[in-house]
Amino acid sequence: MPLSSYDNFLSTIGGSPNWCQWTAEREQVLLEPFTYIASNPGKNIRGRLITAFNYWLNVPKEKLEAIDRVIDMAHNASLIIKRLVHRIDDIEDDSELRRGRPVAHKVYGIPQTVNSANYVCHLAYQELRNSLQSSVDQVVDGREPVDRLLRVGDLDAIWTEELIRLHRGQGLDIYWRDAGICPTEEYIDMALGKASGVLRLSVRIIMTCATTNTKVNYVPLADLIDDYMNLQSQEYTDTKGLADDISEGKFSFPVIHGIRVNADSREIIDILEQRPKTPTLKLRAIAYLKDTTRSFDYTLSVMRSLENQIREEVTRLGGNPILEALLDKVHQ
Repeated sequence: MPLSSYDNFLSTIGGSPNWCQWTAEREQVLLEPFTYIASNPGKNIRGRLITAFNYWLNVPKEKLEAIDRVIDMAHNASLIIKRLVHRIDDIEDDSELRRGRPVAHKVYGIPQTVNSANYVCHLAYQELRNSLQSSVDQVVDGREPVDRLLRVGDLDAIWTEELIRLHRGQGLDIYWRDAGICPTEEYIDMALGKASGVLRLSVRIIMTCATTNTKVNYVPLADLIDDYMNLQSQEYTDTKGLADDISEGKFSFPVIHGIRVNADSREIIDILEQRPKTPTLKLRAIAYLKDTTRSFDYTLSVMRSLENQIREEVTRLGGNPILEALLDKVHQ
C-alpha cells in the first residue's frame, strides 16, 4: 500500500462509521465455523417449544419467525461457545464430536471458532432488535398498547440477564469439575443457568411480542421443561461418545446422586479424575451407578416428577395440545 494512501486518513475514518467496506467474502470467512455447525441441524426441540408457547401467546407470524431464526442462530453459536457466548463448551470440555461430526474448533482452530461464535451472537441480537423494533408501541389489533409483563424495550435487560446467568452456571460447572468438588442442591442453580438459558431466553422474548395472555409469566414453566429435557437427554451415546460426561470429569445429575448416596466410596470420583477415554472404566462407572447406587432409577423418578409438575402447570394455564404432544413424544 503506497504511503499516499494515508493522506487525509483521519478525515477518511472519521467521516462515516462504515468507512471500512465490509464484503460478502469477509463475512463468509468469519462465519465458516458457525456455518459448519448450522449445516448439521439437531432435533430443533427448542423451535418446537417456541411454537408450543406461542399457542398461548399468539405472536404475529413475521415476528415469531424472526425470533425463531434468531434463537436458532444463538443456539448454534452456543454449540461452539455454549449458550450464547457464556461457555466455550466443546473447547473447555475438549469434546471430539458434536452432533456426530468433528467439533468446529478441531476443523477451524480455536481462535477462529471462538471469534465466529461471538460474532454470530452479536449478529443475532442485532437482527432481533431490527426485527422487533416495529413492536415498540406494542399495539394489538389496532388498539392501545396492552398491559404486559415484558416489552420490547426490555430486550437489552433480558439479553444481558440471561447471558450473566449462563456465564454463572457454566462457571460453576467448570469450577466443580476442575476442582473435583461434587455439588449438592447447588447443581439445580447451575443447571437453570447453563442448561435452561436458551429456552428461557426464547420465552421471555416472545412474551414481549405476545398479543394474548400478556400478563401471564411462563418463565417458571420454561425452566421446568428445560430441566426435564436436560435429564431426559442423558442418553446421547451415539452422537457424542459413550459416557462422554465421565470422560470430561463432569458431575452430571446421576453421577452426583451416585457419589452422595454412597459417600464412603470414592470409586466414581477416582474414575472421573482419570478422565477415561476407553470403555473399560466408563462401563464400570455406569454399572456402579446402575446397580450399586441405582442412580439411573433415581434420575428417572425425578424426571417423572418433573413431567407431572409440567403437565399440572400446563393444565392450570388452560391446556396446550402442542406442548402435551411434545411431552408425550419425549416420554416414549
